Amino acid sequence: TVILCGSDATDHTAAYLQAGADFILLGEGEETLVELLAYLDGRATTTLTDIRSLAYLENGAVQQTMRRPVLAQVDELPFPAWDLVDVERYRQIWLEHHGYYSMNMVTTRGCPYHCNWCAKPIWGQRYHARSPQNVAAEMRWLQDHYQPDHIWFADDIMGLKPGWWPEFAAAVAEQGVTLPFKCLSRADLIVRQAENVSALRRAGCETVWIGAESGSQKILDAMEKGTTVAQIRTAAQQLQAAGMRVGFFLQFGYPGETRADIEQTLQLVRDCLPDDIGISVSYPLPGTRFYERVQTQLGPQQNWIDSADLAMMYEGPFPTAFYRQLHTVVHKEFRARRSWQALRPLLGRPTQWRLAHLREAAAIMYRWLSLPLARYRLNRLATEPHRPPPSLPHMPLREAAEPSPQLEAERVAHAD
Repeated sequence: TVILCGSDATDHTAAYLQAGADFILLGEGEETLVELLAYLDGRATTTLTDIRSLAYLENGAVQQTMRRPVLAQVDELPFPAWDLVDVERYRQIWLEHHGYYSMNMVTTRGCPYHCNWCAKPIWGQRYHARSPQNVAAEMRWLQDHYQPDHIWFADDIMGLKPGWWPEFAAAVAEQGVTLPFKCLSRADLIVRQAENVSALRRAGCETVWIGAESGSQKILDAMEKGTTVAQIRTAAQQLQAAGMRVGFFLQFGYPGETRADIEQTLQLVRDCLPDDIGISVSYPLPGTRFYERVQTQLGPQQNWIDSADLAMMYEGPFPTAFYRQLHTVVHKEFRARRSWQALRPLLGRPTQWRLAHLREAAAIMYRWLSLPLARYRLNRLATEPHRPPPSLPHMPLREAAEPSPQLEAERVAHAD
């Protein structure tokens, strides 16, 4: 019996069932799975139609039962069953590829924000978080039973509720947790809740990844991100000043993005000089408002799993080759600047130089010398013939790249 769960299976129910899946758990799967297994084992007197949030085929037709309410009391869930995983093999893979051993945790469900390219609205706009004490208890449990070197919190937004981070820092200290961790957050949360920065550090945070997306306010507003470029800059400065590393997630190719917008993003990276960056192009995920806006521009392959690395799935501002070259340009410049910042303190201390420093200096030279050619190729690709995106029947592309009235009203309210 094949049972699937997850956002993609929930969104493409028919495709997965027709491909061979027996059952799909729609949305959150824990409670549905318990009831389904009881039914399959013959321990339940209910029928399939009595099990909420379930999809299956009946006489070749897709059947979906009534959706169950979102699980609000997430503290009631047991810790993940790591005993069912070959942890030693998992550990060795981490050590071989990264030099340390990390384990994942998740502390929240849902997201209250409205980024129009994000799949989270498919799961609802409600946000439910585990208590700080419950999260700290799981960290202690992992520390005692599996001895990881590091924790990666896979939440899209961790610690959204006011006061959560300070309470978590206290719980970590009380539990005797000594594990460093990485997490994701929003720039506005870092800036608006000043106590979060020091609490993050006290709790053991090593790196905070921020969904910066763009250095252009026009593009951030078009995405309905709800953050400002100024907040991104301030958040990065505050986190680095507190001794934490900062990562930026960057997204290129959103409708209406121009070379000027791209340059603003590059300047943001130069000015903030985060410790790491992750680059992607805008992927239209089914079920999102962004997908609806560009649906008529999509080719026959319309799912993100059909996309090659940095491949544009709709008729974006520039062709795929441009974004792949942009990835090269951004990383060459970023790596050169990061390496230079690390080597500068050693310029006046030649006795402290080691072979690794010499290799890094050579890499800096190579990156800077190869950058003009990389930019030249990027400029050529920007001028290659590229069919402009057609106007959508329900929303012109220009309008898709403008903020919604709701977001504009919120920005004015915050400004006041």
